[in-house]
Amino acid sequence: MKLDRHRQRIRPRHRFATAQWAVDEKETIVVELEHDGVVGLGEVVPSTLYGQSLESSEAALDAMIPLLGDDPFAIQHIITCLIEQFDGQRAAIAGVDAALHDWAGKRLGIPVWKLLGLDRPRKQTTFTIGVAELDEIRVKLEEALAAGFDALKVKVGVEHDHEVLSVIREAFDGPLLLDANQAWEPREAARRIKELVRFRPAMIEQPLRKEDWRAMAELRGLALVPIFADESCERPADVVRLHGYVDGINIKFTKCGGIREALLMVTIARALDMQVMLGCFVCSSLAIAPALEIATLVDLADLDGHLLLADDPFDGITRSGGVIELGDQPGLGISPRA
Repeated sequence: MKLDRHRQRIRPRHRFATAQWAVDEKETIVVELEHDGVVGLGEVVPSTLYGQSLESSEAALDAMIPLLGDDPFAIQHIITCLIEQFDGQRAAIAGVDAALHDWAGKRLGIPVWKLLGLDRPRKQTTFTIGVAELDEIRVKLEEALAAGFDALKVKVGVEHDHEVLSVIREAFDGPLLLDANQAWEPREAARRIKELVRFRPAMIEQPLRKEDWRAMAELRGLALVPIFADESCERPADVVRLHGYVDGINIKFTKCGGIREALLMVTIARALDMQVMLGCFVCSSLAIAPALEIATLVDLADLDGHLLLADDPFDGITRSGGVIELGDQPGLGISPRA
């Protein structure tokens, strides 16, 4: 197998910010895996939250080449080997995982969701409104509602949370998910949640720092709103560790390493009666498609990374209001825009 890579630059329409960081522009890595005249594509979306960078991802991708072998259909074996060698660079592994699945689907002439034995991907996604001043919040809200989104995710954890949520609830009565992105200390989180309950959140995601995951059991015990783990839940073993401490988990391919590991996490969570959400970072459709392939298996989807962009460099995901879906095209169903 031949593996090539190149960076691509993407830019959100509006600055995208959380309680911890902000993005005006970023680069991701496009992976091209060629074998037998067929090219599979994947996208690497590294995050410093997990010790990943563009440079570390590129170094890992280059070092992976001798381990790929000559059988792209041996996806599980390849991914297992890559995790053993590059456990800390799972964003890069996710890019290779996507390219392998894309290659296999294209080689067989079927979409990845059919290759996996799943239903056609068609899922309601939330649309995320990041941290911003009230005037910008109003603009983002107006755009989201005009586009037909019927579930919103709002970044909280800043001083004017109540003002922001009041503005949103004045115009929007649908499902509202709140993401604190590790913003609160354990001693203040219960008070914060009690104050936010009046806005009728459907869930609150990662209220505490990732290392404070044990304290989330107390927040769950309030029984006011489902508590989900994001930064505290990176890979399959974390799902078992978090059982009883949270109501659900947020799976992101940058954290776990792609489709194969995500399917394992879904299986474990379901066996433990935990809810499952699929999430993403700001990225193009090429990184959203692998998660969307398995979205019929989960409760919630926050797969709007490509919808936040000023210009998505890839086509293939269609949207009707708040519902995104993939068609019957072979592989991931994603192709570069002309």
